[in-house]
Amino acid sequence: MSTPRLPVAITATGRCTPEVVLSNDELVQRYQLKVDDAWIQERTGIRSRHWLKPDETTSDLAVRAIQACLDQAGLQPQDIDRLIVSTISPDMPSPSTATIISRKLGMHCMAFDVSAACSGFLYGIELAAGAIQMGARRVLVVGADARSRFLKQTDHRSMVLFADGAGCALVEPAAQPGLLSVVCGAQGQEQMGAYIPAGGAQQPASHATVDAGLHFLHVDPKTDIFRMFVDHVTRMCRQALDEAGLSVADVDLFLTHQGNGPLIHLAAEALGVAPHTVVNEVAHHGNTASASVPIVLDEIMRAGRVPPGSVVLLSAVGAGLTFAAAVHRF
Repeated sequence: MSTPRLPVAITATGRCTPEVVLSNDELVQRYQLKVDDAWIQERTGIRSRHWLKPDETTSDLAVRAIQACLDQAGLQPQDIDRLIVSTISPDMPSPSTATIISRKLGMHCMAFDVSAACSGFLYGIELAAGAIQMGARRVLVVGADARSRFLKQTDHRSMVLFADGAGCALVEPAAQPGLLSVVCGAQGQEQMGAYIPAGGAQQPASHATVDAGLHFLHVDPKTDIFRMFVDHVTRMCRQALDEAGLSVADVDLFLTHQGNGPLIHLAAEALGVAPHTVVNEVAHHGNTASASVPIVLDEIMRAGRVPPGSVVLLSAVGAGLTFAAAVHRF
């Protein structure tokens, strides 16, 4: 938990969603799923999602999001002091995707990955604020995930839910405080929400693990995920607002992890934010994991939905479990 000592702000944003867009009907038909568009929309709020093309990867999405952010800020890649990349869909197990992005952009700064699932972007914001306290001037925080690469085609629950994308934010010192507070936490437990059993040190890749489908994403029961999400979002948001010296009534926009439409509204109701403040753009993006918050933040910023002085409450819960919330005055 931290409140920045020096004034820090998000000064530019960017996003990238793949060109391939699959509607619910197209997805059901292509993979012969035993559900339909009405079933998907009722349970997830999703109508379509973006997926990578076969020759694309996570770092490609991140590069495009970063370029959009730098263009907005009028900067070059060489102007950046830190690159923090949140992903649970790395290009490869090693090295970090951040170093791959750095090579593609010709950057020469500290670059590393954060693995905190859907909370990873806000973890990165906390790290960026800390870096600025230590003298960094410009920090890029990227959330980038390609979950379509890890889906089992016969598992309709994960197939209809997950998608690909990247979002980016530039964090800099500011004349007036923008980032008012950020709180992060984790609670390791056996019921992790979503996980990939094999491919790591516990179960290295082998014929047996591949044959058993252990390299695909496994998702816990919906009721368990909903309860954990609402509990942690409300707790972390209240902490972040307390740290910022604000209340729920001061929130102009509530942007939580865009993982499931009905779940977004459950969390908003539990927290008590006004319905008109709730940002819900999951219908056209699907669950893009750590990219969901920065993608939609960039979307609403560029659409003029965040007038100067707006207080935006950001939050997320990720597999593991991880959780985070931040309050930013734009």
